[in-house]
Amino acid sequence: FPADRSASHFLLLKKLQDIICTGAATPRPVPTRGQPWEPKKKANAKPAHGKEHEIPADALVIYCDGCCEPNPGIGGWGFAVYREGAEIDARFGGAAIATNNTMELTGLLMALAWVAASAPAEPVVVFCDSQYAVKGLNEWVPGWKAKGWKRKGGNASEKNQAIANLDLWKAIDKARDDLQFVKVKWVKGHAGTVGNERADELAGLGREEVTPLDLIRQQLNSSAEREPL
Repeated sequence: FPADRSASHFLLLKKLQDIICTGAATPRPVPTRGQPWEPKKKANAKPAHGKEHEIPADALVIYCDGCCEPNPGIGGWGFAVYREGAEIDARFGGAAIATNNTMELTGLLMALAWVAASAPAEPVVVFCDSQYAVKGLNEWVPGWKAKGWKRKGGNASEKNQAIANLDLWKAIDKARDDLQFVKVKWVKGHAGTVGNERADELAGLGREEVTPLDLIRQQLNSSAEREPL
């Protein structure tokens, strides 16, 4: 680093160092709280979700989500935690190279990690609008494990046996095994459920926070042209 720490390129390099050292997927608390998980009901309004979204009265509720634009491309994940209808915590993060599915799985994994770290006394329900994540954990993973973490057994080709995002699936499965009191359920996305909309917002914030590699190069080149290191 240059001796003059007020120089513009020092400030840029310090910022980039902080980004690199912190890591794009590090969870960060969100300073502003969202709304309660259920909006005020309008007269004659149709329910935004079905029985699969029923919430036990004494449960801690978490909504998680992931996004990627383009897909594959820059991704984000987020989750919001509710107790008795009030948001008590929210986290988000992102990755410069991702897919929509990897971010959905990361959002779920980070939500489970939060539960493990917080050790709540009440039962926990995690809602996710990704059928891929929810069906994968509740229906597909047991079969994959029985086949030695393969999609198909027997004489199937290696390509047909391979499971996409295997490391994430294994991490989620391990987290779930240690959290038997946690249920993971599907919720319809973009249907007016405040918790789901909040998780979607957080995932978007996570994506926006990621500095693309080409932008880093552009900033470094611009700084070098203005003031040689």
